[in-house]
Amino acid sequence: MNAPGFTEVFSRLLDDYREGRAVPPFQAEVDTRFYTDPEWFEKERAALFSDVPILVGHVAMLKHTGDAFTHDHLGVPIVVVRAGDGEIRAFLNVCRHRGVRLVNGDGVVNKTSFVCPYHNWTYGLDGTLRHIPLHEESFPGLDAQCHNLKALPLAICEGLIFVNPDPGGTIDIDKHMGMVKADFAAFGMSDHVFFRQTVTTLKCNWKLLVDAFQDGYHVTRLHRKTVGPHFIDAVSRSERSGDHLIAVVARNAFSDALQLSPEQWDLRRQASCAMYLFPNIEMIIHPDYISYLAFFPTSVDETVVVHGCFIEEEPKDEKAAAHWERAFDIIENGVFRPEDYFVCEQAQIGMASGANSHLLLGAHETGVKAFHDLLAEKMGPYRPAAPA
Repeated sequence: MNAPGFTEVFSRLLDDYREGRAVPPFQAEVDTRFYTDPEWFEKERAALFSDVPILVGHVAMLKHTGDAFTHDHLGVPIVVVRAGDGEIRAFLNVCRHRGVRLVNGDGVVNKTSFVCPYHNWTYGLDGTLRHIPLHEESFPGLDAQCHNLKALPLAICEGLIFVNPDPGGTIDIDKHMGMVKADFAAFGMSDHVFFRQTVTTLKCNWKLLVDAFQDGYHVTRLHRKTVGPHFIDAVSRSERSGDHLIAVVARNAFSDALQLSPEQWDLRRQASCAMYLFPNIEMIIHPDYISYLAFFPTSVDETVVVHGCFIEEEPKDEKAAAHWERAFDIIENGVFRPEDYFVCEQAQIGMASGANSHLLLGAHETGVKAFHDLLAEKMGPYRPAAPA
């Protein structure tokens, strides 16, 4: 498998393991107000979540002409649709007449057009305004073409759909993805199919969730009764790749690679490969499927988490579908919710308590430090608001 970024990190981790090299000493502190300061939170949303490519889904979610889904998690109403020409497009999900939402509901729906429920202004799947009831009587001389839906910049990379929530913005997807595009290609991301997803609102700052998924230190402890026994304790490595982070966490079969040539390595069996995709996505490559988690901040202490699952092919029968339902349920309701999500919400309570002025990061938490360094590059170091 030619996943260059993951292979390089895997190779360096294997070298350290082979040579018995100890983790270099390291300590850092993080001001707890970084997670509770509402003014800083608003600066983050403006600096990190506007005019940037945001992952909203996968092309496999939109199989047929007219298939569409909504996305509201950034506070901007978006609708993504496969239009009549087969192209996938994104629009602000807002009627140009009186601002009412056009498409409602969860999941994928199929539309032949977008009809406003208020006055029945009707738009084609390409966003053009097709019909205004009593047009000449109500709006004589109105140029309908000046009131098409507001299109949003959209790009597709290895099957993943990215949207810029700013209608006046742009997307340079090659620049955004950088070298990690080759890793997604190596894992066959574009050929996967969407299985299912959940949406959960958690009472914690979004950065606590990103922190948790950059941290190899907790795996055999927090997850000791679930997935932890499948991993070697504290054998992990995280490295920057542009604005993203690539992490490799050693599974029990990791030592098998010591006897193999690089061409024989099996990254999915010998490690857990995970990628933080700036600004808010965590992709986890499991042995037989891919998880993604998207963290959408709604307030300083609340985050909407979208957790989805991509599999290599459509389930062929009910038995296969039941298998993937169990797999999704195990990771969602057996691991993420009771363990990762739980400790993040508990940590938020701790941050707000005033018990600690700073958090400590140690030698096995360098992935967390790398994430914080990236944020500091984008925004500068955290500076609390001056007292009134």
